[in-house]
Amino acid sequence: MALRSSRTTRNRFILVVIFIVCVALITLYVRESDSGPVHKIQKFFTDLISPITSVITKVTRPIKDGFVNLWHLPTLSREKSELERELNDLRRQVLESKALEEEVADMKKLLSWSEKNTYETAGASIVAQSPDNWQRIMIISRGSSSGIKKYMSVVNEEGLIGRVISAGSDSSVVQLLTDSRSGIGARCVESRETGIVEGYNSSNVRFVPMNDEATVKLGDTIETSGLGGTCPSGIAIGRVVKVEPARKGHARRIEVKPFVKISKLDNVLVILTPEPESIILKETE
Repeated sequence: MALRSSRTTRNRFILVVIFIVCVALITLYVRESDSGPVHKIQKFFTDLISPITSVITKVTRPIKDGFVNLWHLPTLSREKSELERELNDLRRQVLESKALEEEVADMKKLLSWSEKNTYETAGASIVAQSPDNWQRIMIISRGSSSGIKKYMSVVNEEGLIGRVISAGSDSSVVQLLTDSRSGIGARCVESRETGIVEGYNSSNVRFVPMNDEATVKLGDTIETSGLGGTCPSGIAIGRVVKVEPARKGHARRIEVKPFVKISKLDNVLVILTPEPESIILKETE
């Protein structure tokens, strides 16, 4: 018991001595100049330990950074996923905005064409197009509930696209002028020669003049003639791109490239008036 009490007293004495020495050193450090002995001892130990500390820091920093990155890896992975999702959303918004701008520009062109002409029209969007080469048809988003009837002409600001061959309540089937069953009354603007524009399931159509000797040249413009009772006159169809002279057993071949780029259509106009029936009645009077 006496041994333990003696050891405790000695420890307390050592602590008191250390405390007094520390207070004395701090007091001396504060009061002496930078060239004093305490400052010199501090600088000596600082210079001695600094290189060792630098080496230890260089060695342990990659390990420390690795553990830190490993610790934050789940958070970084979540942040990366969120950034990728935000980037995809922004890309989709840009694409949607661009598509909307193109649609607005397209509708402005159709509206401008409709205002320049005296026809009453109904706008429609394309729902589907035939994917095969055996028939050239498309389905539009307007039908009889919008006043659309069979044989009405379908156009855009560039010219004739085709005509309605079937009208449901809220949709209609349009036969394109490039369809092999299509035949539309037409004329050459330059020579005023009339004839028929026939499709043959190609991107171009054929112009067959009523007069075999009709003057038709490369670059001439073909438009609807109004004859036949389905399409009003004066609607642009296309430009003559090939004229092959008649050969033995074969008539002259006149090929016309339509003004309308059918494969790029999104919106169209259907000409409601004059109606096809009224045109037919006028032609028979």
